Amino acid sequence: MRRACCSDRIGVLAALVISWFAVAAPPALAASDDGVWITLGADAFETLTAGSPVLFHGHPLEAADRADGVVATRVEAKDLERISARLHDAFERCAGFMAHGSRAEAEAVLARLRAPAEVEGTPPVYAVDHPAEVQAMLGELDANQILGTIHSLSTTFNNRYYNHPSGANAATWIRNLWLAYAAGRPDVTVELFDHPSFAQPSVVMTIPGTTLPDQVVILGGHLDSIASGSSNPDFSAPGADDNASGIATVTEVARAMLALGLEPQRTVKFMGYAAEEVGLRGSQEIASAYATDGVDVFSVLQLDMTAFQGSTEDVSVITDFTSAPLNTFLEEILDTYLPDLSWSTSACGYACSDHGAWTFQGYPAAFTFEARFGQHNHQIHSTGDTVTTFGDTAAHAFKFVRLAAAYVAEAAYDGLNPLFADGFETGSTSAWTLTFEE
Repeated sequence: MRRACCSDRIGVLAALVISWFAVAAPPALAASDDGVWITLGADAFETLTAGSPVLFHGHPLEAADRADGVVATRVEAKDLERISARLHDAFERCAGFMAHGSRAEAEAVLARLRAPAEVEGTPPVYAVDHPAEVQAMLGELDANQILGTIHSLSTTFNNRYYNHPSGANAATWIRNLWLAYAAGRPDVTVELFDHPSFAQPSVVMTIPGTTLPDQVVILGGHLDSIASGSSNPDFSAPGADDNASGIATVTEVARAMLALGLEPQRTVKFMGYAAEEVGLRGSQEIASAYATDGVDVFSVLQLDMTAFQGSTEDVSVITDFTSAPLNTFLEEILDTYLPDLSWSTSACGYACSDHGAWTFQGYPAAFTFEARFGQHNHQIHSTGDTVTTFGDTAAHAFKFVRLAAAYVAEAAYDGLNPLFADGFETGSTSAWTLTFEE
């Protein structure tokens, strides 16, 4: 995707800031400068304000603004985990809201809902035409590697809570594992992305592109875990499915790519996001930084829970708040390379995982899930989220690593490359409108 130039982006953000300063905040929201702005679905907002509502300095929550079924409001920072627990109990979603550093950031999300972004340049061209790369990747994958990583993440650490030393240690463990896989590849970097307001960093591995290095393909999942409703930071939250399984799937794609010595044409980044469970905070900071820097993100695929088969179909393609063309690309990959896998579509609600952070920065993002939403693992966010819930096997997760590997192989190459001669893709240059499915 070709991003608008930085000056254009600054102008848009300035206009947004001016517009919200011109609107008086509701009295309850103006009671204090403390607090965090969040956006969440109208259904989630109604849940929070019904019965025993979450309060802001003693005042009931108020909707500061709304757009297309999404509400902006302000809450106390200490209540983010309570909000996460309430929404999990009601909807069994991860997060279910996005936490923002200011009202301007929350209003920018609503503005994007009201008016899809116009982007100058060439829209992404998603073509399924690199079978040699795909087959090479598929042949290198190992289900035992996935299960081993799930075991390590879910048993080595009591939890991977975003604001606890164990959460930070888990991120360092992932960083070190990825560094070991990248040994002998001086071009590959593995870094911790620090977040100033909480302890847990995100992890980013970068395999630089050869001929299209400025275009970026992302495969990611969140690395934190949480126990719903617990106020004890030492709680037990193994998070085997949510989301050690996603991180293990991302890790195995990275391991296979490095083991094959592949040098992609586009830059490929593997990401483990911090603090997803409390408002997509890690992925939001990364996506915002990329947008500010004008990074050209070709596509993003999110892996959040891959190990539990709760539906008849093998793969569920999430269709709300995702990119329709990218979803079609994934469906074509499934039909072309993985015909033994069945797939369906489903919706999971606003901000149900980290793809939302990329979507609302204007980037094409997709999310493939372990089951139809509602038929997924019901032990998540509890001490019961262990490998036992999915039979201590990576059989289902292996389906997702095959899909993710095929996605990376197809998205990372565009035209003739030194390893596999496949031909060229072409695209026309024009202004285009960025839309996403809701």
